[in-house]
Amino acid sequence: MPTPVSFRGIASSLLLLTAGMGYSSLSAAAESTTCAKTYTIGFSHPVGESQFAIALKKKVAAAGEKNGCVKVLLDNTQQSNLESQRSTLESWVTRRVDAIVVLPVEATALDGLRKQAQKKGIKWLTYAGATPGADGSVGFDNVQSGDLVAKDALNWVKQRYPDGKVSAAVTTLTPLKGFAGRWDEPLKQFKAANLPVVSQQDCATQACGLQIAEDSLRQHPDLRVFIGINDDAALGALRAFKNAGIKPEDAYIAGQDGTVEGLQAVKQGGAYRASAAILLDDLARSIIENSLAAITGKGSTNYETPVELGTLRNPQRLDALIAQY
Repeated sequence: MPTPVSFRGIASSLLLLTAGMGYSSLSAAAESTTCAKTYTIGFSHPVGESQFAIALKKKVAAAGEKNGCVKVLLDNTQQSNLESQRSTLESWVTRRVDAIVVLPVEATALDGLRKQAQKKGIKWLTYAGATPGADGSVGFDNVQSGDLVAKDALNWVKQRYPDGKVSAAVTTLTPLKGFAGRWDEPLKQFKAANLPVVSQQDCATQACGLQIAEDSLRQHPDLRVFIGINDDAALGALRAFKNAGIKPEDAYIAGQDGTVEGLQAVKQGGAYRASAAILLDDLARSIIENSLAAITGKGSTNYETPVELGTLRNPQRLDALIAQY
């Protein structure tokens, strides 16, 4: 499901935090006691309850303290609630912020608001991938993310179950089409490898991950592979597998995002074997830098943060991914 001067108020639909990052033209300004201009950037994530979104917002706020010339507004949309997100974005358009970075719950539903914002001179950037009509984008390679966990899972299945007599579950989040690579790749690769997928449902929380895994295990006792669209869903499934008494060496569970809880579960060993981790600092920095590039007309307005697979096969790198929190 990611600046600076101090903040003063909290509106009912958004949280105002100080945050700022090192776009080169403003870094020097941060060294002085005053700014030639302070820019306001709004960042809207529709799954604000996810561990990744929570961590990303903190990263943006923390990095913002080093800049001093950008104010960041963070909304509190949760569970992909379109009306909540629209309300926040409308308030930002009304106050004429300088830029908005948004992962739309529904892109077409917000297209009119995008055009309204742009007519007022507000730069509109999309999060998690480029979209038509936007002034820029920040994100990460969701196809790469899904590919990494799919290939790793299939390699494990080949070694642990050479007879292929196991099944898999994959969680999706179909309203957020920009994330489709996270489930499309596992579904495509599992089908090609003749690994049956017995559950394919929208889920991005531990609660639904637990429920989906429990239900699937009852209906399909041979379920041994679970791929979550994020670490939250996968961690819920991990609980279900433990509760069902499935031996850790007999199961493969993987998440995506690389949250601290997910990566720590990988480090503990057992069934939670991998998380496709987004480099948080890099992503947080791009939210600010790409927005400033769009506002000032200087620099790149599109950027994709790398994703890498955190596993126990490389414990030092796994520790480094955890340390970014």
